Amino acid sequence: MPKKNIQKNAPPGIVPPPPQPLSEEPNTESSSSPAATVVVGRRKSPTGWSRWRWWIIGGSGALLLGAAVFVGWVIFQGPTSTDHSNSAPLSNNNAAAVSLVPRQIDGVLVAPDKANTRIYAVMVENLIQARPQSGLDKASLVFETLAEGGITRFMALFPVGVEVKEIGPVRSARPYYVHWAEEFDALYVHAGGSPQALDYLRSSHPHTVDFNQFYHGGNFIRDDSRAAPHNLYTSTTKLYLGIQQVAPDLKPNFASWSYKDEPSIDARPTDTKDLVIDFSSFNYKVTYKYDSVQNQYQRFIGDKPHVTRDGNTIYTKNVVIEFAKITLYPNEKERLDIQTEGTGKMLLVRDGQVITGTWKKDSPAGRTQWLDDQGQTLSLDRGTTWVEVLPEGRTITY
Repeated sequence: MPKKNIQKNAPPGIVPPPPQPLSEEPNTESSSSPAATVVVGRRKSPTGWSRWRWWIIGGSGALLLGAAVFVGWVIFQGPTSTDHSNSAPLSNNNAAAVSLVPRQIDGVLVAPDKANTRIYAVMVENLIQARPQSGLDKASLVFETLAEGGITRFMALFPVGVEVKEIGPVRSARPYYVHWAEEFDALYVHAGGSPQALDYLRSSHPHTVDFNQFYHGGNFIRDDSRAAPHNLYTSTTKLYLGIQQVAPDLKPNFASWSYKDEPSIDARPTDTKDLVIDFSSFNYKVTYKYDSVQNQYQRFIGDKPHVTRDGNTIYTKNVVIEFAKITLYPNEKERLDIQTEGTGKMLLVRDGQVITGTWKKDSPAGRTQWLDDQGQTLSLDRGTTWVEVLPEGRTITY
């Protein structure tokens, strides 16, 4: 333990008196002498500073032992930052805050050493049996689109350094999700996948690190209170260990989207309509309701608030809707091929407004761009963004 912590236990500016010297030689007077009795008694039963000296030595040793145990616990635990990625932007209300910079994945203001971290991209299931999910409320970015049979699936992205104790249920890969993960040079976390996704991950093309539960089972857990396969979970602590094992030198190399400050509360509309997205059936109907006071959107699924397993309601600062070509792979009856490259129409929903524009992505690993009708880059509010990818021509309500 640092010396300053030990010094806190002593009154400032007070020096303990030195101990009284004891005779180093045996007393030559008779045992009946009062002086001899006093000397012998002091040597056998210390009093004054001599007694307190042993208390101080013992207490200091206990403090040092406690410090060693605490330091060891911290090292064992690994990174435990609670800098939740979808929290409100930090305000510059002190000298230390002046040096904060936007985090690349979501624009949240953080210390410079946390601004460009590695990214986990985790596939999360959305079958009814998988609800409520874990960790979606703490993601910096979430992609949602169709898998098969009208069922949607999520890919939730988290920056390294943010603590999320449970993420899941983790499910299988699809190639279009891999393309979106490539934008972030991410650790792509999944449990198996479609033939098309696994073939692509095995190729030399992906700009991701493949982290398949089939080969890294120790970084996942099964929850016996749920039925398989809807019971597979992980955490950022387990994924941090995984990324250290398979890609310790992985460095992110992606450009940040454009972020802006929020409008004042007086400039926010209070009479907005709900944003309603019908992916397929009622169970996959998504609604976003605007809260003008917090300037964020509450997410609903099947007309019920979308909450996580630990009871947290899911909110987002931005909703991006991309319209893309969605077809079946050749000789497939269910596997979807979703357009991730090229251009298409899009909507940006933020600050109680809806802005029309175009999405653009030049290659599987290329960064998606969101442009307004004049071709200018659209800016997001700092915080979480949900990206909803729908078939071309699909009608939404807003």
